[in-house]
Amino acid sequence: MKKKNWSLLFVILFMIFIFCFSNQNAKKSQNLSDAVAIKAFDIKANITNQANTEEEREIFIRETRLIIRKSAHFIIYFFLGILCFIALKNYNVSHPIVYTIIICFLYACSDELHQLFVNERTAKFMDVLIDTCGSGVGIVIANLLTKTRFFRHIL
Repeated sequence: MKKKNWSLLFVILFMIFIFCFSNQNAKKSQNLSDAVAIKAFDIKANITNQANTEEEREIFIRETRLIIRKSAHFIIYFFLGILCFIALKNYNVSHPIVYTIIICFLYACSDELHQLFVNERTAKFMDVLIDTCGSGVGIVIANLLTKTRFFRHIL
């Protein structure tokens, strides 16, 4: 299979990955975010050698839940931006930066629209903006890396 076909396959698989996360109901999605918060709390407790109460743990989880959820949006779309940019570069598309931003923005919009049909989930334009910013940063980094000799040979 050619390099360009692999890169397109990775984009499609990653979009399916995003779709699966968006297809989780609100409770399952929150539990995933809370699991990350609990892990962060445990790491913090180990580093500081502090004994924390269950109440402090719950407060930490509530206070970090939003940060974790929005960071996940940014990070996931960061990687989508990289993968899309590489695929478009491999297909020699003119203006791959512009087209990658458009693809990632439209996919973020469709992702939020999809969440309207998932039990207890909502669509937020702010998430679309966070997703688009994440993909934008990924595009910038991918573009810089493709200009280096090492990555030109790999990609």
